[in-house]
Amino acid sequence: MPQTLATGTLLGAAGDGRLSAASRRDLAEAAAAVLASGEHAGKVYELGGDQAFTLAELAAAIGEQGDREVVYRDLPEDEYARTLESFGLPPALTQMLASSDESIKRGEMQTESSDLRELIGHPTTSLKEAVAAQLGKLR
Repeated sequence: MPQTLATGTLLGAAGDGRLSAASRRDLAEAAAAVLASGEHAGKVYELGGDQAFTLAELAAAIGEQGDREVVYRDLPEDEYARTLESFGLPPALTQMLASSDESIKRGEMQTESSDLRELIGHPTTSLKEAVAAQLGKLR
């Protein structure tokens, strides 16, 4: 997020794909609920946040919380990987990140599952709340 705020640009290759991301806090709370109960043996859960979002929406949320305009710049997967590599990231990591964005573009990172909300017993952390918390840690 610091680099995104500094440049005013969030780079990616996810197009208009939606991502059902969840906060670490929500995921940790779900893990604790599963571990504290003996009722989950053999069960499989699909965990995701209640509100899926695009990377353009993430950029807008970062900008709103960071008090500056942030835009999403969508790149072809190979160009995104090369750009990340030019920043000094190892090739294997850049390929993994670019491939993950392609998965978002194809809709593979979005879920309609309510498993996470049900495990934690309340709505998941919103995008706005998650961005605000992360930026609060950086300040």
